Amino acid sequence: MRIVVVSATSVIALACVKNWASNGNHEFVLLGRSNERLAATATDLSIRFPNSKFEFETVDLQSSTSIAAMVTKCAKSAIDLVLVAQGSLTEQKQASTDLSYLQSELQLNAVSVAVVTEGFAGALAVQGSGTIGVIGSVAGDRGRAYNYSYGSSKTLIENYTQGLQQRFAASEVSVCLIKPGPTKTPMTVSHKGKMADPNAVAKVIVHGLSLRRRVIYAPSLWRYIMLVVRFIPFTIFKRLSF
Repeated sequence: MRIVVVSATSVIALACVKNWASNGNHEFVLLGRSNERLAATATDLSIRFPNSKFEFETVDLQSSTSIAAMVTKCAKSAIDLVLVAQGSLTEQKQASTDLSYLQSELQLNAVSVAVVTEGFAGALAVQGSGTIGVIGSVAGDRGRAYNYSYGSSKTLIENYTQGLQQRFAASEVSVCLIKPGPTKTPMTVSHKGKMADPNAVAKVIVHGLSLRRRVIYAPSLWRYIMLVVRFIPFTIFKRLSF
């Protein structure tokens, strides 16, 4: 398979790449903002998984021009799978007082993800096949006081992927929304509570993408947790602190 990974140095994306590479010989195109980090990652992966090929390219994920150019470059060869993984864990307290920070976070977590996804969706539409996996979050299932800025970004991504899913319903192109629960990454170091292992999360994601599932909760238990959260009446929900 030829797999394009956007924000390839992120913990969950990298865990997915390692899972794919350990179970087959693939060609990877690793995209991200830091040439230094991408180069180091590609070198390490090439040593660990000599049967797969690892290329890397930098892209400005805040620039539609840069994104369009990268999509065109990637689409010169057939693409089997795209994993869109960029994002940042917005700190709600800062977002509530620093509007510049809020705007930047919404741009990265929502607008940029939608633009990248749309770009590759167009490429796969021309190609006539392929899968796009977009990493959202369980936080997008319902707005909550402690993370509504971050959660609203993920809600936008959910609605965007739903529209793409309907658009491609009669085609060989599939779009999968991935909803990880809290996962051990550098972004969650200061957060309390139980965190999922990124390798376990990656295993669920890779399996779900292989089945072309419409929505992938990782770990799968979060599907049922968020089902309950979504249907709590607001008169009760407003009193809760989770």
